[in-house]
Amino acid sequence: MPRSNFSAEVKRQAVALVLGDHLTVAVAAEQIGCSVHALHSWLRKHRQQQSPSTPSPPTFVPITLVDPKPNAAIEIVTPNGFIIRLTDASPKYIAELLHAFNPC
Repeated sequence: MPRSNFSAEVKRQAVALVLGDHLTVAVAAEQIGCSVHALHSWLRKHRQQQSPSTPSPPTFVPITLVDPKPNAAIEIVTPNGFIIRLTDASPKYIAELLHAFNPC
């Protein structure tokens, strides 16, 4: 497959689709017309430019529900501003959700 050269503006738009519009890398790559591998590379470079120091590994942060109510709704806001709204905060549902993120 021939190697394509994309302008800095196209790379910036592709990164914005993933980080700003919250598209998957595969969908954004298809829209831009680049490979998934190339877009992952552009994302890596973007993150290095934003935070040139070595990132710390993810850490586990325990949470405590204050006055938990059955079937209460909760909202999780990630550091990059992504919002996850759960309409059911029952322990069983939360356990299933966490297992989906880490199936091991």
